[in-house]
Amino acid sequence: MNTELTDPPPSFCDESTDLLPFLKQATERATLSREPLFVSVTIETSYSDPLAILEEIHRPDEPICYLERPSNEFSIACAEFVAEASFEGSSRFNQAKVWGDSVFNSTLIAGDHLDPGTGPTLFMTATFEDETDKDSSLPALQIFLPRWQVLRKGGSHFVILNASIDSQTDPVRLTAEFANSVQRIKGMRPDASKPKETGLVELEHPEEEFDYKSAVEQALAQISSGQISKVVLARKLTYRTSSPLNPFSIAHDLRQRFPECFTFCLNTPGQGVMVGATPETLAKVSGTTLETEALAGSAPRGPSAGKDAHLGKTLLGREKEVLEHRLVIESIKRRLASIGLSDCEEGRSRLLRLANLQHVRTPLRAKLPVGVHPFDALCALHPTPAMGGTPRESALSLVHKLEGSPRGWYSGVTGWLDSKGRGEFIVPIRCGKIMPDSLTLYAGAGLVEGSVPEQEKIETDWKLQAMLEVITGRTTLPGE
Repeated sequence: MNTELTDPPPSFCDESTDLLPFLKQATERATLSREPLFVSVTIETSYSDPLAILEEIHRPDEPICYLERPSNEFSIACAEFVAEASFEGSSRFNQAKVWGDSVFNSTLIAGDHLDPGTGPTLFMTATFEDETDKDSSLPALQIFLPRWQVLRKGGSHFVILNASIDSQTDPVRLTAEFANSVQRIKGMRPDASKPKETGLVELEHPEEEFDYKSAVEQALAQISSGQISKVVLARKLTYRTSSPLNPFSIAHDLRQRFPECFTFCLNTPGQGVMVGATPETLAKVSGTTLETEALAGSAPRGPSAGKDAHLGKTLLGREKEVLEHRLVIESIKRRLASIGLSDCEEGRSRLLRLANLQHVRTPLRAKLPVGVHPFDALCALHPTPAMGGTPRESALSLVHKLEGSPRGWYSGVTGWLDSKGRGEFIVPIRCGKIMPDSLTLYAGAGLVEGSVPEQEKIETDWKLQAMLEVITGRTTLPGE
């Protein structure tokens, strides 16, 4: 579709920019094409906090996506649908690729979109499973162009506004709507005298769907027989809550406690809010380069520098952890090679030290060949052996059998992709799903030859601590 304009759109926009000429041209182009188009305007603003904006102006049950990594001085948040699509099955990422390219090709752009995450940006969530479960309306993959998004990168701050236009669009009215949206977002004045704090809550004994240690023993029997090299089993603990939890307050606490992680909030109508802080980046793309990582092996932090160093050194050298980590690295390389990324550069393994845990992390980098879309890489990588196991099909079959219910967003994929092929996608773990009257927490552990059932359960307890501490003020499971 030809989306060229007679006069060039403004290359830089702020609150004083007159958008009417651009929107008039866009409406004329939509009338001539006889097909709906989209417009996307990037406006540079003064300081903003995307999480605070989202907390203040979102409406209950509207779709949202928020991602922030404080250590990178990066934060992005969006809400509402301008365009949305859902897909399922083994081709879901390819279908999303085709749909996304169509949206980008139908979008007229104004404003400076040199920074990643500016300009028209699509947000995507995918469940761990590639099929929609019959007992859940959660889409297996959902992708959307938001009505508004806000971005903070270092000292730069942006508001991005998107809209659908056709021959019936009134450009004068749309200009006014955009101006009002900017003022609504930029002019937000949170009531500092009434902080939206969650407050610590008490959680009773949770409902757990299966005996975790027994399931681990069954999985280890499969590993010992040589049928599987690694499998990841997850626990799902559901607590009843006497009053609704505030996901944005929880996210605020998590981003302060885990600046090296991606803090996130996800919501689609009727599905509650998933909130957490994940150390797992699935893929970062910059147009021609893809970065991913192997993250496997866990140990607690020590109470002193010496003990902490001892735990970390042991983690790097212990046979069970070394095996688990190498399985993840080799599987990632094979999967990338299957789509033409055969020159994968492996970085040096190092410790990722978080507030309560430390992990072994190995960065991997590869060039994206011409014709390979970022979503092709997501399809090849997801689920990684750090989330499912290896060999993939055998491990996933065992996961489904032993866990008994779908994981949904937990250990799935979420992230964003802009029109210049830049984006970042994370794996939602160390998280909880908040419903009006319940909280479900998730945690998993990777099992290989040499794993001990009791120790694997303890590892999941460590991973539950992040959410438990910000919600209850305690680092132990209720009842312990």
